[in-house]
Amino acid sequence: MSSEPVILLQDVVVHRGTFCLKIPNLQINSGERVGIVAPSGQGKSTLLLLLAGLIAPSQGLVQVHGVSPSCQPAAWRARNIAWMGSDLELPTDLRVQEQVALAAYLMNQAAPSSDEVESTLQKLGIGGFAHRTMSSLSTGQQQRVALARMLLHPAPLRLADEPTASMDEGWASACTNLLLSRPEDLTVCFASHDPTLIDQADRVITPEGSVR
Repeated sequence: MSSEPVILLQDVVVHRGTFCLKIPNLQINSGERVGIVAPSGQGKSTLLLLLAGLIAPSQGLVQVHGVSPSCQPAAWRARNIAWMGSDLELPTDLRVQEQVALAAYLMNQAAPSSDEVESTLQKLGIGGFAHRTMSSLSTGQQQRVALARMLLHPAPLRLADEPTASMDEGWASACTNLLLSRPEDLTVCFASHDPTLIDQADRVITPEGSVR
């Protein structure tokens, strides 16, 4: 595991309305699996949005792969970060196969082959769903499609917000193993209340945001 930090935060403050999140110092190295655990409303999602470059800090330093993610173009984020938000953000008119190929489209790269897609969907218990529309799937199935999109994304950093929240215990466990699967240089940060997922983290951090 490299000692070079993939993620570095120093003296960070984020204001979102009446909510304030403060992170004095955070360093995450290549290959780490880091769980973000806190009661609802204390900044788990805010921290992930910050790391994904989808929001900017009010003050302080945020670096991912040595640069400020919020200052980078969308193409940079698509290439370097595999993102799975808690609200899924899956266009319901797309077929599953189109959905999981979105990252490749954004990076102007070849889409995963139909065999790769089907193999990944099979591992997630949704084999044979490639030509179904997202609107025909349950919330739990849609969450597994979002996870398939992340697994087929070659980015070196995975950020996932409550990735198993809509899954039953059996599938949550199976999906946890896939989400956290190595290679060694893949870094994963996730927010979760799922003890199965949390127990497999290399370490756990607890943001402590407050409402003014």
